[in-house]
Formats: sequence, C-alpha cells, structure tokens
Amino acid sequence: VILAHYNLCLSGSSDSPTSASQVAGIIESTGSIIEVLSKIDSEGVSANRTSHATSTATSGFAGAIGQKLPPFSYAYTELEAIMYALGVGASIKDPKDLKFVYEGSSDFSCLPTFGVIIGQKSLMGGGLAEIPGLSINFAKVLHGEQYLELYKPLPRAGKLKCEAVVADVLDKGSGVVIIMDVYSYSEKELICHNQFSLFLVGSGGFGGKRTSDKVKVAVAIPNRPPDAVLTDTTSLNQAALYRLSGDWNPLHIDPNFASLAGFDKPILHGLCTFGFSARRILQQFADNDVSRFKAIKARFAKPVYPGQTLQTEMWKEGNRIHFQTKVQETGDIVISNAYVDLAPTSDTSAKTPSEGGKLQSTLVFEEIGRRLKDVGPEVVKKVNAVFEWHITKGGNIGAKWTIDLKSGSGKVYQGPAKGAADTTIILSDEDFMEVVLGKLDPQKAFFSGRLKARGNIMLSQKLQMILKDYAKL
Repeated sequence: VILAHYNLCLSGSSDSPTSASQVAGIIESTGSIIEVLSKIDSEGVSANRTSHATSTATSGFAGAIGQKLPPFSYAYTELEAIMYALGVGASIKDPKDLKFVYEGSSDFSCLPTFGVIIGQKSLMGGGLAEIPGLSINFAKVLHGEQYLELYKPLPRAGKLKCEAVVADVLDKGSGVVIIMDVYSYSEKELICHNQFSLFLVGSGGFGGKRTSDKVKVAVAIPNRPPDAVLTDTTSLNQAALYRLSGDWNPLHIDPNFASLAGFDKPILHGLCTFGFSARRILQQFADNDVSRFKAIKARFAKPVYPGQTLQTEMWKEGNRIHFQTKVQETGDIVISNAYVDLAPTSDTSAKTPSEGGKLQSTLVFEEIGRRLKDVGPEVVKKVNAVFEWHITKGGNIGAKWTIDLKSGSGKVYQGPAKGAADTTIILSDEDFMEVVLGKLDPQKAFFSGRLKARGNIMLSQKLQMILKDYAKL
C-alpha cells in the first residue's frame, strides 16, 4: 500500500490536513500503482548471487547505506494487543481466539505479527527524510515486502526500545528498493526483527546493484495443490479498525482521498491482510501456540478492498508453511511468495521453564503443604474444595499447583488437579507474592484483570480465611 503518511510527515505534522500539493503528488504517484506492484511481484527483491555487485559510490543513495535512524521506544498494554488482534480478524466466534482478545484468559497472548506494529513507528515518524543521500518523493513509496522474526514471544504488555538502520539500497530500474531493518529490545534482550522493503517509484536507473545478501528472500510456493485453504470475509469496517493500531494513512479511510488516488474506495492495509494470513497459519499448523512462531516473509502484490474475502492457501513443508493470499471474489493474488517458519514442537517444549523453576511462589506453596500436615483434617472440614493455581511468568504459565482440601487430611502438590478443580486461580508469580505480602488487595487484582478465577469463585473466600488462620505467611 502507499505510505502516503510520509508525505504528511514531511509537511510538518502527521496530524495536519492534507494539502492540495500533497493530494496532487498522491494522484500522480498512484496512477500506475497496479503496474508497479506487478513489477515488484515479478522481479522481487532477490538475494545477491555475486560478491562484486555494481558499486553505488557515484550515487547519492550510497551514503544512505548503514545510516541509523534515531532510536525510539514503543510502549503498549493489553489494549493495543487486543485492538490489533481484532483488526486482523480475531473473533470471539472462535473460542480459540479468546486468548488474543480477552486479557483475562489464562494464556492471553499477543499475536506474533503485532511485532510489525512495534517496528513500523520508525517509518511513520518520517525519519527516512533525515537520512543523508535519500532525496525522496515520499508520495511515491510503496511497501513491497515484509519480514518479521521473533526471538521469543512478545510480552503481553511492555516497553521496547527500537533501533532502525538502512541495511541496503537497490536499483531495480523502474525504481529503488530501500531495505530497512528495525530491531526491538526489552532492555538488552532482542525480541524481534522487522525488515521493511520499500519501493520508490521512478527513482531507479542510477547504476546501483540490483540484489543484496542482506535481504530476507521471498520464496515461491510449491507446485502442487495446497494442504489447507481457509477463508475470512473482511468487514467493511476492517481498515477503519486496523488503522487504530497506528497506520493513519487516509488512503484506507477517506473515500475522497482514495478516489483522487485512483481507487474506487479506500483500500485495506497490506499489513492487515498479512496479519489475517499469519493468524490463520498459526491456527492451522501450530494450534495458536505463539511460542512456535519464528518468522514470516511476504510480498505484497495487489490491493484489497474492505468487505472482500481473503483466501489463504497453505503448503506445509517441514516446519516451513508456504502461503499465498487471494481475493476470493476476483481470484487476484494479493500476497505472494510468502512463508511462515514454525519452531518444532520439541523446541518449544524445551524452552518452557520447568514447572515451579525460578518462581518465588514455589516456596509459598511448599510452606502451605508443610503447615497442612498439622491442621489438614480441620481445614478439609471447613473448606471441602479443590483449588488449582496457574502461576504465570512473562505471560506464560510457569507452574501449576493444586491445594486439595476435599479429601483426607488435605495436600498440596505441583501439577494440575487429579480430578476436577472447584476453583482455578490464575495469577503472575510477581502478583502472587504481592498478595502474600499484603501489598496487593486480591479483590482489586481481580477487578483489574491481574487475578483471574473460574469455577466456584465464592470458595476462594474460604481459602483466604484458612490461609490467614493457618499459613501465617
């Protein structure tokens, strides 16, 4: 899609109304958008196959290579993660999607492709205009390809520091491709890497190299019928919803602007379609386990209109899922030469922390177990219930504990309840310790979503009374 917000940023403020000159630039640059996108789709951005590429030393673009944009931070909460999930089609119609749209889910998670939202801020701020050598008409910038790699699942909320660099500049004849790498960190730990391939219409022909070994390569789909095909009918409000994640380009919301740009009506964000397809692959081949999502690469081929039906066709080859996305009503391929890399199931289980490992709450449950040996029968008589605890760490379940106050003299053991639990309580290790130390009120934690409970919630009042009387923690 056209990154017209660059043009807006250059005028001084991304929030200011679009000027007549900006509109004229958009009209001029979008008259041949389909033709240019077709060229990108056929030529692609391929890897450098020779070590002696044509020098770009005589071009102003050469000075841009290796230039860094000012570092920036991106802070988000569960709200932004949920808004993004809804924007790419997650729905309560599918119970398995609840983990992406309800912060109270015991396994609440960010969709992996939320990572592009974190990285795109470097482009939205107009920072490219400050790079020496990049004399660009930003009204003529197209988003050609996208790569995202996750080194660990995105935290459910957090603040990441991002660093962006111009990795390379390629001369494609009909235009220039700028390769932008954006690295996002939680403190010093690398969380994700985005690579944006931006196509500058009409800026090519300066004698630069056509390929680069720094590019994450798009890969053709297998020559056989797909292993799975899933469809999603987008809402007429899809672009209006998706833009709330931070892409304010009027091309996706303003009918007059879209008409002037040569479209019948506002078009859907390419990264929205990208998110739809990635979500379907995660569902189909990884059972929505975000820890298995490693990387995604896609090439944007044609625009989509809100209300059209997306058809994601998938081919499984080992841990790589090749895919392409079509508009069902027209048969047009809108995302091509794409793939998702998944981690093997054995890899993700190896990375899962051993239950109770390095958790402060482990000491508390062990102490409760010791004290029950003295007062167990009396407690069982008063409570007569089984409580299962899910203790989370970093948004993932780190341990499960069961306090059985229904049978015998009562017992505490690590793991899920051997029968049906009367009440299940979900709480982070940090919040559990805050409750134990009296620094966090359980009722406030519940209503704020930090403590979740299901089953017979009223029984937890009995548990609280017993712990106060006997555990003396």
